Amino acid sequence: METSGLQSVSSAGNSTCAAGAAADMESSGRMAKKESSFTGWLQRVRRTGEYSDVIVRVGSAEFHLHMLPLLNASSYFRELPQTCSCASSAAGSPDSILPSVPIIDIPDLPGGAEGFSAAADFCYLVKPTFTLQNVAEIRAAAEYLGMADLLESTKKFLYVNVFSHWRFSAAFLQQYKRLNSPVDEYIESRCLKVIVLACTKAFSETKYLSAPMPLASSVATGATWQSSPSQALTEVMVRIVSLPDIYVSEVIDSLVEMQVNLNLKCRQGRNVRSWLDSVLTDECTTDKARCWMVLCLSRLLLKGAPTSRPWLELSSQYWCSLLEHLDGLMAPADEVMRNRLVPVKKLLEHRIGASLSEIDDYLHGYKFGPETLLALVVHFMKEGDPNDETVEEIAEEVDGFIWNYSGSISISTDVFISLVKAFPPQARRSHDSLYGAIEKLFIRNNNYTPEEKQSLWRLIDRSKLSPAEYERALNNPGFLCQPHILESVLQQHSEELAKVPYSDGRNLRHIMQKVINASLKLLEENSRRSKEILELQKQYAALLGGKICPSSDSCYNSPDMFRKDGIHSFMLGEDTEEASSEISEAHTVSTL
Repeated sequence: METSGLQSVSSAGNSTCAAGAAADMESSGRMAKKESSFTGWLQRVRRTGEYSDVIVRVGSAEFHLHMLPLLNASSYFRELPQTCSCASSAAGSPDSILPSVPIIDIPDLPGGAEGFSAAADFCYLVKPTFTLQNVAEIRAAAEYLGMADLLESTKKFLYVNVFSHWRFSAAFLQQYKRLNSPVDEYIESRCLKVIVLACTKAFSETKYLSAPMPLASSVATGATWQSSPSQALTEVMVRIVSLPDIYVSEVIDSLVEMQVNLNLKCRQGRNVRSWLDSVLTDECTTDKARCWMVLCLSRLLLKGAPTSRPWLELSSQYWCSLLEHLDGLMAPADEVMRNRLVPVKKLLEHRIGASLSEIDDYLHGYKFGPETLLALVVHFMKEGDPNDETVEEIAEEVDGFIWNYSGSISISTDVFISLVKAFPPQARRSHDSLYGAIEKLFIRNNNYTPEEKQSLWRLIDRSKLSPAEYERALNNPGFLCQPHILESVLQQHSEELAKVPYSDGRNLRHIMQKVINASLKLLEENSRRSKEILELQKQYAALLGGKICPSSDSCYNSPDMFRKDGIHSFMLGEDTEEASSEISEAHTVSTL
């Protein structure tokens, strides 16, 4: 029984070995049959290089090939002249008895050695393996070599794998390296056409704009997937602005020519500002992409906008939001991008400024920089509708901007002054906000020159300060040291003094002390400016009746210290001597 079992196992093993041997023989037979065919022979000699009768050099690479397949597939080789350089097939050995082999140099072949290798394989009936990385190189080589069949193969691959969807085209352009060949224009133009059509479709199908919001089902499950009616538009626009600059520019130019615009969608959605914030903050990952996005939308808006006022006929929120973001992107933009943004920014400033009184929202809701705000105000005062009511309203909002700038944003003295003086004096009922803004400027920055400080303080009209703010201002040496402020203070105190009875020496002394204190503050602040001191001394003399008392003289002998309502002189009684002594001390300081 054991013997029979062993025999059966042995016979089974023998049968298995026989089956394996038969399979190997069959495979070898197929290979032999394949090798024996003309196609198989061609592919074999392509791999081995045997029987080579021509050497093709592409750059530093050498290919040992055969003229017959090359002549059959390529018009380039068919049109070559009969004479060409030759070299020995035995690697140039002088002792070699092998026949010489012609060498064909193609140093500047588009597609390089990799493209030529695939083209050579195609001549030997080897089907190329196309990829997104090599298809352009193979097509460039095939076009240069005049291989129509290979060109057709690359075309089929491109239309299936690149030109069939805008995402494929965008991804291909993102990694594409130009070959300086006609194939560049062929591939790029078709990719851009697919992308532009997809973008145009997304614009037309967008019902309204809004930022993405979580779906109710995703909130319940804790998922983060979001959706919005403008999701498709957002996706295609973000992909476009992330492309290399040369492609983004061409797409934007095409969209502008087609007059694609979001204005109607902005009017319906009323959420354009939140959509823009979401796209630029969350979707665009680089400053350059953000710049391209704002540039694209701004150019589309300006192209489709009315040519006469009101320019903001559909959505001022859209206009102002674009300018707001464009203004913020000027700093991080490089010089080339800045040159693209500046003309568009000026156009937006012109259109928005001329219709400043027509915007839907409060102006101070936007984060405009000082220079941008000034441009808007200048355009409004020149081309807008600056009636008393609108001018007063806008001036109040501008003062709110100035207040914010003083606390956080660097603003030049010239721009600050220009923003204040852009409006007529009657446009502001109160200067309390301006006064507080100037105080904040000096607290935050101590680098202002005395001249700059004086030019800023002169913007304040003391008659438009509230009583509480005016009293506070008089305790500010910088504000008080202005000649016109001192003159008004002294005039005010002089009028108060004229109303006090001569017998009330205490009040007289109190008022005169105010005059002296104000004078001393002014002299202390301007002690380094001799011309101003001389001018102030003349003002004192005018208030004191035309003569400044020397310190050695008694004020009793000075002519007519105060003149008002026919009063030429007065007696101060018991308190006069003390008050006169204080005035004499003040005059002594002034002469120093």
